[in-house]
Amino acid sequence: MTPRPHASGARWRSGARRRAGAQHASGQRPRRVWPWAVGIPVLALIATGAAFAWDGYQLLQSKDALTQHAAAAQDALAARDPNALTHEVAELEKAATTFAGATDGPHWWLAARTPWVRDQATPLAQAGAAVEAIATDALAPLADMGSLDALAVPGFTDGRIDPLTLEPYRDALAQAAATLETQQSTLESQDLTATLPQIQEPFLELRTQVNAVAAMVQGGHVAAELLPAMLGGDGPRTYLVMVQNNAEPRTTGGIPGAIIKLTVTDGRMTMGTYAPASALVSQDGVGGLTEDELRIFTRRMEVYPQDVNFTPEFPRSAELITRFWDAEYDQQVDGVISIDPVALGWMLEGAPATAVGPFEITGENLAQVMLRDSYLEFPEPAEQDAFFARASAELFGRIVSGEATALAGVERAIEAGRFMLWSAQGEEQALLASTPIAGGFLERADAVGVFVNDGSGSKIGWYVDSETTVTDHFCSDGSLGGQTIEVTYTHTFDGDVASLPEYVSGGDVYVPAGEFHANVLVYPAVGMGVANLTRDGRPGFFNPEVHDGRTVASTRIVLEPGQSTTLVFGLIATEPSLLAPAVVETPGSKPNVYTRTAD
Repeated sequence: MTPRPHASGARWRSGARRRAGAQHASGQRPRRVWPWAVGIPVLALIATGAAFAWDGYQLLQSKDALTQHAAAAQDALAARDPNALTHEVAELEKAATTFAGATDGPHWWLAARTPWVRDQATPLAQAGAAVEAIATDALAPLADMGSLDALAVPGFTDGRIDPLTLEPYRDALAQAAATLETQQSTLESQDLTATLPQIQEPFLELRTQVNAVAAMVQGGHVAAELLPAMLGGDGPRTYLVMVQNNAEPRTTGGIPGAIIKLTVTDGRMTMGTYAPASALVSQDGVGGLTEDELRIFTRRMEVYPQDVNFTPEFPRSAELITRFWDAEYDQQVDGVISIDPVALGWMLEGAPATAVGPFEITGENLAQVMLRDSYLEFPEPAEQDAFFARASAELFGRIVSGEATALAGVERAIEAGRFMLWSAQGEEQALLASTPIAGGFLERADAVGVFVNDGSGSKIGWYVDSETTVTDHFCSDGSLGGQTIEVTYTHTFDGDVASLPEYVSGGDVYVPAGEFHANVLVYPAVGMGVANLTRDGRPGFFNPEVHDGRTVASTRIVLEPGQSTTLVFGLIATEPSLLAPAVVETPGSKPNVYTRTAD
């Protein structure tokens, strides 16, 4: 039996025949709608696919050149080689133009508005625009300066640093720094959650390179802006020099063993009053602590100037030390400089020996004399404090006079976090805060901190060595999934503890003589968290805290002479698309031993 056609279907066909007949009668041909409706999108897809295929070829061709010349330009900046930078910028601009051109056009506009496709297209387009802008508006002006000395530490001429030495480079540095900051923000704001690893990995690599170049340029820009005023070009400036004693560790190095007044007038520096920090103790407290500081570090920070750097935030330590100075001498100052004996040694490298008391001090033996030998020579605490302050003043005086200053040593000290600067002027400090010399940590979202605060009340820290290994665990897309931080502390003293001066051994006052007690603090980078801790292969315990919005895990260690302990902190990522953070450590009494690996 043949199925009966549906009535509505019959009516539709009958109506269609009538319409066709009417069109034929009027001389009109029936319109063929469906072939065109299908053909236009197919042709559009073919054209778009061809365009993307060509762009893909262009991207592949320019990507390697882009990576190669970007790295070479970075190296030229670090080496301060203007000729090499000029060459690399020209090549980089060519590659950047090709790359940027291959991420532009109507098909890219369409891709940026198509789900999933936009997660791949947008990062590529942003990367192309960023590289082109950096090459043209940041690196090219730097190459045109003809000299990259503006990125170096300014030197002395006839015992003076010219406050206007960087003035010829000021505009170019400002333009380059602003361009790099804009592109950093653009790249960092890109959400890569749904982006393919093949695109995400080079995008994250580009972010890393841009961050490195931006840090170098920002230092020169800030120096050009601040040197005229901070070097006394607009009138005398007064600073405190805080010399940290690494034999008694604190987060930023060691207790402030000596405080020295420094006056700078039109680039010339003169030393003034100096005193051991122990002379500035205020039992009533100088105030100014935050709730977090009081809870985590106690009010010792406002009573003892030796404890102002329990916090890893140097600007806070600097502000507090000025309160102690003002309370004792009724003098307000314009800023604080921090340095330690290891850095002083680097800065005096190659200079003739300086006679201080019974010692002939050179750059090579300076740290050992000030942090170990002087304690054996002056067993009385008051005598030793006086020697430390006097030696600090005389040695730093040689540096600021221009008589003996190894500029490479100054740069090395800044990079190692052993030379820091804080300004009491708000606008100046805001600019300084964008550079490593400011010593700020809590605001550095992309840094992980490993710090030590001594709890022995002695100078036994000279004999304690540390070795740190940081292992970055990357995901398949190139982002950071976690970290392992392994720190080994070894008490190297192998003699008779009773033979040590009580100032060194501790004399059974706070802890048993010769023992090293300390709090170890790990601050994960923002977007990371401490998941676990093992101590010498066994599960360990840590105290979780929050310090000014940053999470911190702390644990206490106790070492007798000859003992060592290994702490392993396991960190996990709590946010996507993280880069491997910078690592900031407590600078020890000897150059830090540090290793970084990845898996």
